[in-house]
Amino acid sequence: MILKRITSKDNAYLKLARSLLQKKYRQQHGAFIIEGIRLAEEAIAAVLPLRFVLVTEAAALSPRGRQVVAACLERGVPCFETEEPLLAQISDTQHSQGLLLAADCPLPLAQRERIPADGCLLILDRLADPGNVGSVIRSAYAAGIGAVLLNAGCADIYNPKTVRSAMGALFKLPVLSLADEQILSLLRQQRRRIAVSAAEGEDLFQCQCLRAPLAWVLGAEATGASDFWRRQADWLLGLPMTVGAESLNVAAAAAVIVYESRRRGLMV
Repeated sequence: MILKRITSKDNAYLKLARSLLQKKYRQQHGAFIIEGIRLAEEAIAAVLPLRFVLVTEAAALSPRGRQVVAACLERGVPCFETEEPLLAQISDTQHSQGLLLAADCPLPLAQRERIPADGCLLILDRLADPGNVGSVIRSAYAAGIGAVLLNAGCADIYNPKTVRSAMGALFKLPVLSLADEQILSLLRQQRRRIAVSAAEGEDLFQCQCLRAPLAWVLGAEATGASDFWRRQADWLLGLPMTVGAESLNVAAAAAVIVYESRRRGLMV
């Protein structure tokens, strides 16, 4: 398998890949970066539209790397071999695995059409940490949440750290960024009840009135859910904590909430 080589840092593909580390260029080009063997395999399995592949010689010669490149070539995706120092300039990780894909961002309208009308949705309200956003998406997909909706105050869906933390769930689950009013309009159209996670809320495990279709709202790491979502809530529900415990990480709380919802049979 002989690939075209890129040896200049000024190459157009390298320059585009570098630009996609920034949100404004991801939005401008409608593309984002997928880095590493495991995520590349997930992207291929999900039949994600890919623009190009950058790979080092060592990664291309590894068994899994060779399979990824072969699968991309079979689909007609341009694949280029480049030098490790050049790829390291693009890598968002401390130790690059030597494989990077550029993929199309899913169209918002197409994502919206995939949102189910029943089961549970998850609303993220101003979660600023991309690692938390990715981890929540990962737990949501694993538990059977129908879609994850982010409002304007959240970290970017296609931030490289979000993509890594989601561990492939981002390629399988409808994930969409909308304004609060647009999210609320969708929930009203689907006649969903709204449960807002709040430290002062009723004990989730004692509440027996939850039913689908349901939307859970998880608020910002430091301040919790906004007044906007608290006003819309049918229930304010919290997780019991030992006296003296200040708070629970939002990604950990999300995992508990979505699996408790699954246990109650509220998923699709």
